[in-house]
Amino acid sequence: MFSLVVWAALPLLSFAITVPVTNHWAGGFQARVCFKIDKEMTSWVIHLTFDHPVETIDVWTADAQSTSADKKQWTLTSKNWNAVEHVGDELCIDLMGHVSVPDGNGFPATTRVSNVRDGRSDHYLTFTISGPTVMGWVVKFRCSKPVHNLNVREADPLSHNADQTEWLLVNNDNQITIKPGTFELKIELELVTGRDAAPQCSATLTNMGVDKHTCGQLPNKANSKYNYDDVLYKSILFYEAQRSGKLPANNRIPWRGDSALNDGDGGVDLTGGWYDAGDFVKFNFPMAWSTAVLTWGLLQFKDAYQAAGQLEWMYESVKWPLDYLLKCHVSDNVLYVQVGDGGADHGSWGRPEDMKMARPAFKIDATKPGSEVAMETAAAFAAGYLAFKEKDPSYSAKLLQHAKSLWQFAVTHKGKYSDSVSAAAGYYNSANVTDELCWGSLWLYKATKEPKYLEEALKHYDASPDWGMSWDDVFIGNQVLLYELTKEAKYKAAVEGTFREWFPGGTVPYTPKGLAYRLQWGSLRYASNMAMAALMAAEAGIHPDEYRHWAMCQIHYALGDTGRSFVVGFGKNPPVSPHHRSSSCPNLPVRCNMNYLHLDTPNTHMLCGALVGGPDSSDGYKDSRENYVNNEVACDYNAGFQTAVAGLRSLLVRHVHPEQKGGATCPYHGRAP
Repeated sequence: MFSLVVWAALPLLSFAITVPVTNHWAGGFQARVCFKIDKEMTSWVIHLTFDHPVETIDVWTADAQSTSADKKQWTLTSKNWNAVEHVGDELCIDLMGHVSVPDGNGFPATTRVSNVRDGRSDHYLTFTISGPTVMGWVVKFRCSKPVHNLNVREADPLSHNADQTEWLLVNNDNQITIKPGTFELKIELELVTGRDAAPQCSATLTNMGVDKHTCGQLPNKANSKYNYDDVLYKSILFYEAQRSGKLPANNRIPWRGDSALNDGDGGVDLTGGWYDAGDFVKFNFPMAWSTAVLTWGLLQFKDAYQAAGQLEWMYESVKWPLDYLLKCHVSDNVLYVQVGDGGADHGSWGRPEDMKMARPAFKIDATKPGSEVAMETAAAFAAGYLAFKEKDPSYSAKLLQHAKSLWQFAVTHKGKYSDSVSAAAGYYNSANVTDELCWGSLWLYKATKEPKYLEEALKHYDASPDWGMSWDDVFIGNQVLLYELTKEAKYKAAVEGTFREWFPGGTVPYTPKGLAYRLQWGSLRYASNMAMAALMAAEAGIHPDEYRHWAMCQIHYALGDTGRSFVVGFGKNPPVSPHHRSSSCPNLPVRCNMNYLHLDTPNTHMLCGALVGGPDSSDGYKDSRENYVNNEVACDYNAGFQTAVAGLRSLLVRHVHPEQKGGATCPYHGRAP
């Protein structure tokens, strides 16, 4: 807030007065100046001096004109009908001044009045809109007299002050956007007291579809082609934007608040976790996979997070879903695997903080099993155990206890969770359970070295070339882990077989600009996940130079090698309209609904660090909220991507990055070794 001091003087009089501001707000102020007349006058001029620039002045009883370049000096000149003043009279002027809104979002109105009758009048407000298209707006409407009621076709009254002289109007669906230029709003108002003449009124329109908060940028301490530190920082921010539940005191996403605080089932608290993608369902299967993959990266490439200054933030990042998944495992044979109804959720658009829909919870148990989601959760717990072993031993021990319990549940009661939970089948349907049975067992073996876990893993191992790693496919992860844990040549051969299919010349097609293109829906997801797997294989000693070079080229495609970035808030020409509800919504108090999905304006808030789905097979890409195939974001999209970026940063720390070894040319054209 701010205040203004107004000096006013009648030049024919011998004194000046200081005028107090009677009311002020972000875009302006009200003042009343009065003079006792001690000389006969046939005209008058009042000189005003402000201590801040004033853009416009609304006044009914004088003509206002700025008389200085800095707009601090103004004159008020008498009208014909009030020019004559007599000794003993009191001349009082009510005025309303408008200043530039500090954040650049406010537009003052010029006003005209018509159809004045019996305490009613029509006020026409004309706003000159500059800058981007307004996407959601409010109007502060102020009058010199109390207003009983008002009607606006394009907006609804939201609130007013105690004496009803100031009203807040918020746009309705009749007028969501306003393009730059002139915009007129008609307000029909009725005064509190019957037959009074029309009041003086003014208004300021504020664009609520603008958020000046940016992602910022970390310095590129490694002097690499792409700033991996900045990408890691922003990807972690993306996961913070996806948080559900009671947000922590150190929340860094200013446009996010507490949400879904009643998630649960009876007495079971299921608050927390991550919203899955652009929606607000908590799908535990991809969430657990993302947590395991991110934690794998923290374990393998801890030096990268340390070098980027992100280590503590990364621990907090993976602990958020781990805490939620612990809540979901309520007993040995009961695991909650989803909160929210996909159909109802996907049929709405808005903020998670505003959700009113039912949030049903779904679970698996001994009669309705789900081996793959149980094992994926066990893998996340086992990886978390290793990550927190020294940092928080008691928390680490708790994670291992739950991992062992879930492993036993998964091997004792086998079955697909999407057969048991029909609500999940239409969104994250499981193809099979064998790869997760192997994956979860390998993570338990990695954590404990108990032979029974390795024995169980080998029962479900598949050496075939992997189609592509994802939340429902961890075959390549199993191949890499088995070679890392055993160093047996057959597992190395399986990894090589997979990457022969993925390298140029294999069965996986490539876009003209060099992206390994497995599927249009989330094309960067598969390329990034396989880049991560290649970096992990290289850490195990499998063709490190070739695998690292290929992985770098896949990640650099996403970061800008094609001339644009596919990461929100990073690099050249990044996406600005990802298919993501909460970041697309204007600021409160504007309501957010499905209309905002279909607007062609950028999202209000920057979803820092989010990797969008990616291009089509010809490197084509449309940055549109409606383009969910190529422009949605998801927790699983960022997981392998972030871990791969951490892997590349770690290579720089250890001076074995392709840039440091003379092998940084992209696209990658070499055949698989």
